[in-house]
Amino acid sequence: MATESNPKRYSEEVDRISNLPECLLYDILSLLPTKQAVATSALSKRWKLLWTKLTVLDFSHSVTRNQGIGNNNGRMTFTHFVCNVLLLRKPLPVRKFRLVLDSFDDSIHFHVSSWICYALDHGVEEMELLLLFRKPFELPHRFFGCKSLRIVTLYGDIVLNCPSYVHLPNLKDLRLGSKLCSNEGSFHSLLTGIPNLITFFIGRVRRDDITAINICHPRLLFFCIQNKVPFPFKIEIDAPSLKCLSFFDGSVQDSLTTNIVKATFDFSEHKQQADEHDSCGHLLTELRSVQSLLVRHTKSLQFDVKCCKWHILPRLLESAPNLEKLIVHKVDTDGPHELCCWTEPPHVPKCLESCLRIISLLKFKSLEHDLEFVQFFLRNAGVLEKMGILTGLLDLAENTRILKKFSELPRGSSKCELFLLNG
Repeated sequence: MATESNPKRYSEEVDRISNLPECLLYDILSLLPTKQAVATSALSKRWKLLWTKLTVLDFSHSVTRNQGIGNNNGRMTFTHFVCNVLLLRKPLPVRKFRLVLDSFDDSIHFHVSSWICYALDHGVEEMELLLLFRKPFELPHRFFGCKSLRIVTLYGDIVLNCPSYVHLPNLKDLRLGSKLCSNEGSFHSLLTGIPNLITFFIGRVRRDDITAINICHPRLLFFCIQNKVPFPFKIEIDAPSLKCLSFFDGSVQDSLTTNIVKATFDFSEHKQQADEHDSCGHLLTELRSVQSLLVRHTKSLQFDVKCCKWHILPRLLESAPNLEKLIVHKVDTDGPHELCCWTEPPHVPKCLESCLRIISLLKFKSLEHDLEFVQFFLRNAGVLEKMGILTGLLDLAENTRILKKFSELPRGSSKCELFLLNG
């Protein structure tokens, strides 16, 4: 049955957001960039001063992309906006401070330091900085003594020159990335001054500023290091509580780790030289407690005889006596040379005989070298329960034929089940 519309009722209900409790309105505004949150002051009298009580400050500006605030006067307009916001907001704590700034004008460094210090003085808990300048920005020393910081993310042209004394007692999550400048002394001082650090991520580090990284921390649980160019320095890790270690580069030269239960290695970014293969093997010699291991060769790696890394696999297995799950991803290549570097190790790794229960083989077909590789694992994996195979082929009949061929190989485990993976 049709009903008549009631214009008066519609007008009363149209502004439902304004009728929400103030605490919910603050939550909504906190999800917006500060520029947009301030703009809501024009909506009504109730909204006029809401932004002044926000505890999340999110400033973003790019002079190079002409993203001005109010007009295109560039840096000064943005500077005035941020200064006015900090001046007019209520004297409340700052829960999160985020600043994304891309500018060719290095004179803004002074203002950036003052904004950071404002957040520090107001008990900021989470700080995220992405700063792109011609001249690297140096963090104010006050940053390294902030007791309220819990999460810190630093990206861009930032100089991490730590003072001799660093005191960040509540910092638990630290992420350093992009073109971060640093030196060995800064890393040492930084980690020494963060006694409760749990998660540590390192992105690109300028190669001319550092020769070694020593990650020595008694409470660190998660450590990830990632770079798009080979690391030119040595990495040493001494973290007895470490539970998860991830490397996204194949040129790591050294490492000392204990009690790791999950490790991820991605050698997909670059073709490695022979000496880098050896250094990778040395990295893995200390992974004595690994239970789940993912070896990932993505399509960004040209997998051929010259850059083949299959000789690393036996060393991986030797270095992981408690390994339970192995995923081997083979990059698509044509021709019978794919596994030509695979040779059986002189003795069967311990994990194959006693621990390895699940193997996933991605992009394996039924070439001669594929069969030799699979045969070695089926014959020697004494407790293997599942072997999943993803051929990458769409032909169902061909997939079935390949599975049948693998199934005819002798098995060392009577419980082993072979099946095709979906993907």
